[in-house]
Amino acid sequence: MKRMKFLKYIILGCTVLILSNCTDLTEEPYTFLSPNNYYNNADELGTALAGVYDGYRDAFDGYNKYVMYLEVVTEFGSPAYAKDNMHLWNVWSDMNNADKMVITNWDNAYDVINRVNLVIGRGEDVEMDEALKQRFFAEARFVRAATYFNLVRMWGGVPIPETFTEGLDGLEIPRESFEDTYDYIIKDLEFCIQNLPKKSEYDATDIWRASQGAAQSLLGDVYLTYADMTGDESYYTLSRDVLEDVMSSGEYDLEPDFKDLWFWWNTENKNGLESVFEIQFAGLSGQHNNNHVMFGVNITEYTLGCYMYRRFHPSIQHYLTYSDTDARKEGTFLTKFNTTEKGNPSNILDTLVWLPEDKGFYPGTRGWKSAGPGNVKFYDRTPESATLKRPQAQMYVIRYADVLLNFAEAENHVNGPSTAAYDAINAVRNRSNLDNLPTGLSQEQFADSIFREQGWELVGEAKLYYDEIRTDRIGENVQKHVQYGNDEGIYMYVETPLEMVPSKDFLFKIPQYDFDSNPALVQNPDN
Repeated sequence: MKRMKFLKYIILGCTVLILSNCTDLTEEPYTFLSPNNYYNNADELGTALAGVYDGYRDAFDGYNKYVMYLEVVTEFGSPAYAKDNMHLWNVWSDMNNADKMVITNWDNAYDVINRVNLVIGRGEDVEMDEALKQRFFAEARFVRAATYFNLVRMWGGVPIPETFTEGLDGLEIPRESFEDTYDYIIKDLEFCIQNLPKKSEYDATDIWRASQGAAQSLLGDVYLTYADMTGDESYYTLSRDVLEDVMSSGEYDLEPDFKDLWFWWNTENKNGLESVFEIQFAGLSGQHNNNHVMFGVNITEYTLGCYMYRRFHPSIQHYLTYSDTDARKEGTFLTKFNTTEKGNPSNILDTLVWLPEDKGFYPGTRGWKSAGPGNVKFYDRTPESATLKRPQAQMYVIRYADVLLNFAEAENHVNGPSTAAYDAINAVRNRSNLDNLPTGLSQEQFADSIFREQGWELVGEAKLYYDEIRTDRIGENVQKHVQYGNDEGIYMYVETPLEMVPSKDFLFKIPQYDFDSNPALVQNPDN
């Protein structure tokens, strides 16, 4: 029944997840949650909070389509082959179809939100240390704020259930306004800032949890987005100020070597210096990272870890914008690897090379099995990954480079390209072996420089779509990108024109099945 589909993310069901060690979340069966058999003490509330984090992780684990499709509709990503008709998403085809929802995080989001509301609602009556209880609530509210932030940017104002749901009643929840949804997110994050510890104040086993700096960083992004979407310039100042607090806290810094951010290059990088908040994955069943579908290489090769699919890759156009001196070019993209004899990796059978001049047709002239280069972010090439097919590379939700670039953008809106704005973006550039930006840029030129830097720094991290939407660059850039693909004869673009020019006010359709369970919903208008 479609009504039961809605309930899959409104009711927690009969499984709660417990925190087993350090950052690994494992499953432990419990009976159905009720006031009589659960939420009786701090340990049980902590277990329920672990279920919140686990739900958020599961959402990201299911975000392979979310990550792929949000970038494949920009100039930064391209389809690697036609599964799920991704080449049609790339040209904005049939985007007013509510039955088409391959971007499925609406379901996952309301599962997470209900878990949060359960922790807060049931936790009120738990007798425990009050400061710890407020910290637990703040951790849960951080996850809720992050979840609503994704929802409002994709769908506009959304339903905001004020409590948890354990049955069929109370599912008719109308949508809140765009402004009220943002107000709700901001209030959650203000509570978090007041009640979360700094990252350095956590024990080593808890360093992965939401922190004060994570809440401040997310709030800075929320303010920046709200300012861009509404034109209320006072929010640029709010964004600048809260991000400046993060920068002056001494809690974070850039990794000196860009490669050290990624499990591909450094398996000891989890929750490191630059990590503000990241999703925890482990090489265990139900806890592993399935986002290797982003990788862009279609081959089974033991020395590369788990099997890699070819659904999505960074666009050829974007790849060609990198300077050869930019450390992010080698640190992000895989364009060459050896195939080896099974069981004998020292015996090289062939060397496969991706070449831009192959224009995405595959196999390429050097045997490459896909349409574009691979993206090594969030990928695990360890022998364990290859054997168990359970990659454990983690995913950044926020890292310090995001904070610096968002600060530079907000500061530029408030004071123009000031010394502080230059210092922030140049720190990111210098880490990548690039020179400082030229001085004397206009405010508009500086804003364009920040956007280009975000593209080079953040490709593949599910951020660039939102940056293009809020800065109103999406339409012009996508038009140029698809025309480039048409003109250059790049595979997947040949005789495939752009079908809709996206705009800043674009909103996805709410999945049609939700209207069967929640008649209070109102659908977004056609774009």
